[in-house]
Amino acid sequence: MLVTVEATYRNGVLKPKRRLKLPEGSKVRVTIASLDMIEDPLDKVIGICKGGPKDGAANHDKYIYGDPPS
Repeated sequence: MLVTVEATYRNGVLKPKRRLKLPEGSKVRVTIASLDMIEDPLDKVIGICKGGPKDGAANHDKYIYGDPPS
């Protein structure tokens, strides 16, 4: 099971903001990422393709795969 949940650290204990569906005594692996330091990986690519077609979303398949054969 993979779960992402926000938590608050207080008095040496992480307190999840919502209840976790885990059996009592479950062993888990915890990865800590401070919310003010989390970076969206898409931030690096937004805006790098300026001047592209205005109808890119509507004609996505055409631009990716080309026109279908006749």
